Amino acid sequence: MSAEGKEVRNHWIYVLGGRALGEKAEKWAERKIRQGKAYRVVAGAPPGAHQQRLAALRNADVLYVFADAVREGRLGEWGIGPDELAAHLRAEGLDRGHQCLKIFASWSGDDFQAASYAELVYGAAHREYPQLVVYGYHGQVDAEGFDAHKTAGLGPGETLEVLSREQWLERGARARENRVRFPPEHP
Repeated sequence: MSAEGKEVRNHWIYVLGGRALGEKAEKWAERKIRQGKAYRVVAGAPPGAHQQRLAALRNADVLYVFADAVREGRLGEWGIGPDELAAHLRAEGLDRGHQCLKIFASWSGDDFQAASYAELVYGAAHREYPQLVVYGYHGQVDAEGFDAHKTAGLGPGETLEVLSREQWLERGARARENRVRFPPEHP
């Protein structure tokens, strides 16, 4: 609990990638911790290497699955399909009452064939995780940004190094502005 008596919502970054991605996750977590938020990094493993790494998450915690990108409907350098990811998270100990999964990877919210990767993960997980909301992100993402926010919505090959803060704001490149949600919110 925080000093105000409110329960602190933990944010977990489950890294599905190598050392460079892990280092980005550590910087992201350190930046958010300096803001007073509760962030933890968990080094993931490819499907088949299950060690209950996610068993400590509370159902109200935010789980970020952090990978470099979705390519041809597969996630990250290990090429994990949507059904595989849902099964992998379950095997890693994610409780069936979990509520918030954010797939922070480039193009995780963009349609591949008929649906986005995030929507396909939602479809694969929904029966066993009926309360789960899954988010994906449009365009290329980056754990860095301006004003301590993450970035999404960049085009292929675009980087933060070529954008000023003003350009970033004009383009609406804050990750929150470039995410999709499943199930969709109803007005």
